[in-house]
Amino acid sequence: MKRRQFITQSLLATGGLFCLPKAYAAANNTELVILRGGSPAEMLDLGLEALGDLSRFIKPGQKILVKPTMRWNQPPESGQNTNPELLASLVRRCYEAGSRGVFLVDQTQDKWTKCYKTSGIERMVKDAGAKILPGNKDFLYPEVDIPNARVMKHPKIHELVQEVDLIINVPAAQILPSNEYFGAFHNLKGLIWDADQYQQEEAQSMLDLLHYKKPSLNIMDAYRVATPQGVQDYKSLIISRDIVSAEAYTARRLGIDPDSLPYIGLAAQAGFGKTEQAKEHIRSIVLKNTRQ
Repeated sequence: MKRRQFITQSLLATGGLFCLPKAYAAANNTELVILRGGSPAEMLDLGLEALGDLSRFIKPGQKILVKPTMRWNQPPESGQNTNPELLASLVRRCYEAGSRGVFLVDQTQDKWTKCYKTSGIERMVKDAGAKILPGNKDFLYPEVDIPNARVMKHPKIHELVQEVDLIINVPAAQILPSNEYFGAFHNLKGLIWDADQYQQEEAQSMLDLLHYKKPSLNIMDAYRVATPQGVQDYKSLIISRDIVSAEAYTARRLGIDPDSLPYIGLAAQAGFGKTEQAKEHIRSIVLKNTRQ
């Protein structure tokens, strides 16, 4: 089945959106899309269409940094790294939208070459045409100035952040063994060298990074979710250009109260997004007719 045909049939089947495809692209007061029940690639296609397609965010010729979670030497089934199928599909959509280069990078907790390979991400995104670069050396992180910063005034940030036109943030949402929620904000810390030095004022340091360069789009991977109790299959994707909304709604999906995450409230107060979206700005899609 062709991608456009699948999208059309799925949307009609779910009732999540009512018009195709110009009508729902034109009706883009949509700010948040919540999807459940399909494969990562299927949900990505539907979610991007619901927002008005990726061309709403990418201009022809732009270079894109896709920031996944690939911190651990663990396979896709672990839920600890971003789903490789999701990332490969996103890379292809970026090129279809006219991007002239898609790049991925992360700092890893285990040896970076093993993390990139074992996660399944390296092979799949390279096959899709992306370049995946290391993030394990100090010299890759030049010092930058953030005039509006309160804590991270002169951080070292990966050189790719300065070279690309926009960032697409694609974290693997999860609950760490310490019961700490990991999502959109923590994922971006992988672009900062020695981010732990800001740990005592972590929430504010996260906001400082947004002052420097905030993501143009946030795609929250809650397909397989790692928790202290084991991997849980949520089969969900939450997509928004609003990092606050994306984080708040994903946290709720995982049973976490967003009010317990101080950086969410601070980011909302600073004007980086909304913790609550009006109902007319949300599209909820449950896939019923999915490919196996």
